[in-house]
Amino acid sequence: MTTGHELAKALRTGPFELAVQAAVRASGLSLDRLAHRLGTRGVRVSASSLSNWQTGRSRPERAESLHAVRALEEVLDLPRDALVQLLGPRRPRGRWLDHVPGSVHYDAIFDDHARLTKIVAEAEMADPRRYTWLTVEDTVRFDDTGTLRVISVRLVLSALTNAVDSCLVFYRTDDGTHPAIHPVDGCRLGRTRLADDYLVAELLLDHHLNRGDVHLLEFDQRFPQAPHPAPVDHYYKAFRAPCRTYLLRIAFDPAAVPIRMHSFQADRWGAEPTESRPLPCQRNRVTHLYAANITPGVVGVRWEWH
Repeated sequence: MTTGHELAKALRTGPFELAVQAAVRASGLSLDRLAHRLGTRGVRVSASSLSNWQTGRSRPERAESLHAVRALEEVLDLPRDALVQLLGPRRPRGRWLDHVPGSVHYDAIFDDHARLTKIVAEAEMADPRRYTWLTVEDTVRFDDTGTLRVISVRLVLSALTNAVDSCLVFYRTDDGTHPAIHPVDGCRLGRTRLADDYLVAELLLDHHLNRGDVHLLEFDQRFPQAPHPAPVDHYYKAFRAPCRTYLLRIAFDPAAVPIRMHSFQADRWGAEPTESRPLPCQRNRVTHLYAANITPGVVGVRWEWH
């Protein structure tokens, strides 16, 4: 339980999320119970939104949200404006404000970006502008039918602000098949959302990061066994922001090895490659693609079967 002294200090010095945490703990109420009590006052705020407020993932800024904060003050028996005054001025909005240096929006990479943008906004998931990727490593494994089975991912991220406790990853499918996300190290699975071609997953970090902290996490994307497997002829990674290094390993089954392969880089998916080079096709060996100083766009490999 939070003591009266701790709550008073949090309300006096902030920040907003810490004050909300302290006030909720002092009340002894669960977030579900708080949401219910707000609902009886005609204020609809979900328990997940309350959770986001007290972890700093999102902040109440709209008029209806500020009304909800005032109602929350009453439910928690706090002085009027005790929480509202900690919010400060509304944060600036706009495409080029508060973003990872050199980053672009989804529409710069995909033509069908609207669905992805919508599900991220509706779910109030973690803000990807709070961190940046330093290195990305993918190990992609295919079975004896040439069907994608597992993608093992290792990511190193750097926090751009304080209190970073989660990150977003997404997968775009070409055939309607979505993988299951299995955390391996440094994270656990949060919320997931599906929208047609896109799967968006929230990975909760093992601990909070402050500005400049670096964190390593690993997870697998495992694909179901298809009743009618169809071999694919490409794999790529999309980058919205600059990345220091990208390492792609592709492991084919000895029974299904392409006859030709080449790497490519492009400014957006479907555009003419800005760079391309042949890669060796080797039985029982992993094909490697390494790229440094990645700029926004796509990096991947295409191949031809027999």
